[in-house]
Amino acid sequence: MSMNRMIHLQMRADGDSRVGQYRKKRKTHRKKLGAAVFAGLLAGLMFTSACSVPLVSSVTGRYVFSVGSEKCSVEETKIILLQYQKEYSSFYGINLWEDDADGTESLEAYVKDMTVSQLAEIYTLYVIAGEREMELSEEEKTQTAGAAAEYMNSLAENELAYLGVTENEVETLFEKYLLAHKLYASLTEDVSQEVSDDEARVMELKQICVSGEETAEQLIAQLDAGADFSSLAESYNESGTTDLQVTRTTYDDEVTELLFAMDTGEYSDVIEIDGNDYVFYCTNYFNEELTEENKDNVVTRRMEDAVSDAYDSYTDSLDSSLNETVWSEVTVDPGLELDGASFGEIYDSYFGTE
Repeated sequence: MSMNRMIHLQMRADGDSRVGQYRKKRKTHRKKLGAAVFAGLLAGLMFTSACSVPLVSSVTGRYVFSVGSEKCSVEETKIILLQYQKEYSSFYGINLWEDDADGTESLEAYVKDMTVSQLAEIYTLYVIAGEREMELSEEEKTQTAGAAAEYMNSLAENELAYLGVTENEVETLFEKYLLAHKLYASLTEDVSQEVSDDEARVMELKQICVSGEETAEQLIAQLDAGADFSSLAESYNESGTTDLQVTRTTYDDEVTELLFAMDTGEYSDVIEIDGNDYVFYCTNYFNEELTEENKDNVVTRRMEDAVSDAYDSYTDSLDSSLNETVWSEVTVDPGLELDGASFGEIYDSYFGTE
């Protein structure tokens, strides 16, 4: 399994308004991270923000954080921070670090958040793997040594100076990632790959969102009288979207049960969601093509649950702490050449499979 297969839902639970504002501001200059982007092993794929490692208090020395007895060094965080810097430095030929000073500040905060989140997850899984007496084979250790040498040889002089890292330290980081990966594989090996059409079903709907129940009831009356749903949507819909593709995880269980009981050509009663009133119309109760594609997502969610169960049982009792003073001193250097290979690219070249 490639790293990206494990991390493609990275940061799905983004609660930082600063990041959201940055994304909105820069949306014309960015593309969503794709298969080539090493966004962070398991950070956000396996766990939402509610399951994050509780980094609190402070630690002494030049370490950014600790998880149990393991301490993450400044040098390790810079490796992953540089990884993100490379990924975000050029989209469509635009250097996001230099194009807008205000945007650069929020981008740096964003990638620092992802860096510490990713590494905290890795360290926690590494600790769990150790407690389960999981080890790398001699062949795997040889591979991590080769990956570290290739990584170091690919870096420009100013990148090496920025990182201040030794080849042995890079090798150790590769080992931690690989052992976390092996734990993931062991926790998910028994997850069923069989998914029924009904479980993965994707419906196509139209919606009308209004802010008053009285207006919603008037819509139902007009629909009962034979009014065209699309025409009503043009006049009444207060949402920016009319056409939807809905799975069994789009809404909560109660709303999902109501929507998935509809057949093509039917419209719903008034449904309240987050303080607004909705009326839905089913244009296609079963999109076969999208349903087939969604089966991979269903399997991924099963894997998330399998790993989360093991992960949460450890994080409830595992001591961890963040050295905010040291972490505040770690910054992105926009003057780096960024010509060397990224940590994630090399990891996938040695250990990633589809």
